[in-house]
Amino acid sequence: MADLISFVPPPTATPSSGAASAASLSSNFDTFLTILTAQIQNQDPLEPMDSTQFTDQLVQFSGVEQQIRVNTQLETLITATNSSAGASLSGYLGQVAEIDSAGAQFTGEPVQWRYELPSDASSATVTVTDAAGKVLYSKAGKLTAGSHEFTWNGELNKGGTAALDQPYWISVVAEDANKQAITPSHSLVTNITGVDLSYGEPALTTPAGVFAFSDIKRLMNNNTTAATN
Repeated sequence: MADLISFVPPPTATPSSGAASAASLSSNFDTFLTILTAQIQNQDPLEPMDSTQFTDQLVQFSGVEQQIRVNTQLETLITATNSSAGASLSGYLGQVAEIDSAGAQFTGEPVQWRYELPSDASSATVTVTDAAGKVLYSKAGKLTAGSHEFTWNGELNKGGTAALDQPYWISVVAEDANKQAITPSHSLVTNITGVDLSYGEPALTTPAGVFAFSDIKRLMNNNTTAATN
């Protein structure tokens, strides 16, 4: 089986940004002191340098250094918070969760999706697409308003090859009696098998991929069953 696909958004900053900023500041400060020393050594004794400018620069360096220290402390706090969150998330292991995601990785086992129509439809088509948006499977969907289950076992449209171990997405196209488009919501129902703290936020591993903890909509009864496709 291929490695699990991550649906977690990449972090906006690396955990080592504080250390990198501190190293950059130190290098710039050393350069500043070298230049300042050379200027003082070569100044005109009759017209000595005005100390106001380099004093202002020293104050600016000090302010930046303090800000970097604050950022580093915040990063440490975030790391500690994530570790604490990881420990608390261990209680989710083995639970069935509904996740706010239309995407899921297929690994050979059926993928269980759920879609909800905000109103009755006169027509509805459920499709499974790949990352490029190519429709690989389609079938008629339910027409009544409310939540509906859709379990995909990797079946493809006639003439298609076997489904690969890769991510797929569910899409439901529906219209009402006036031929107006209805926008359904999509979610994934899967088991939580692990906790992953290697991302910028706590994440949960499932047979259908890795998802952010914030994407969990609700936990469900372990005895929940779904209709097949």
